[in-house]
This record gives sequence, C-alpha cells and structure tokens, in this order.
Amino acid sequence: MRFSITAVAIMAGLSASGSAFVLDTYSDTNCGDKVQSGVNVWDNTCATWPKGFKSFKITTWGGNQQIAYFFAPDNCGSLPGSIKNGYVDSTTKDFKLGQCVSFNGASANAISSYWS
Repeated sequence: MRFSITAVAIMAGLSASGSAFVLDTYSDTNCGDKVQSGVNVWDNTCATWPKGFKSFKITTWGGNQQIAYFFAPDNCGSLPGSIKNGYVDSTTKDFKLGQCVSFNGASANAISSYWS
C-alpha cells in the first residue's frame, strides 16, 4: 500500500492533536463486577455511550492537564453539575492509575474530557 506525503502528514497531525484516557467501569462501588473494559474518552469530547457504572479504574493516562468529568443520569451537562471530576494525566493530582474510584453510591453513564 502506498501513501502520499499529504496523507501521511494528515494522519500524523490527527494522531498528535488528541489524547485520550482509558478506563474500566464496574457496576458496584468497589470495582467488583466489570461493566466495560477499555472505555476510551478522547480529549474535548463527551462519551454518552458507556453503560451505567458506579466505580471505575483508570488504565491509561490522558494527555497533560486533561480533566475528566463524570455525569448522571445520561448526558454531559454543565461541568459544575458533574458528580465527580479530576485530572486524568500522569500528575496523579486526583486519580491514581489502577485505583478504584466510586461516586458515593451514584451511577454515572456519561464522561467528558477537557484540557485545562
């Protein structure tokens, strides 16, 4: 397969322009019953497709200064209305890789991600 220089440049630009964090979601508050694996949330997006979950573990860090916002019931509303938020980059300011995080009994099913 042959790619033109323009096509390669476009692909490189697209791959460098975004970053994502990845998490596993669970149906209980202690990360016991897995709902979905590898939920990928790209920067500056709203993921409304995840099934409802009560806890999560981050498996892959997002980009520098990337913040995640978790919402209930089913959409990404205003950021101050999120049920939890925090940095999902490797600074570990808020979350740690592989650490179980819950929502105090609430269930989230939408996640947004923004760069600060």
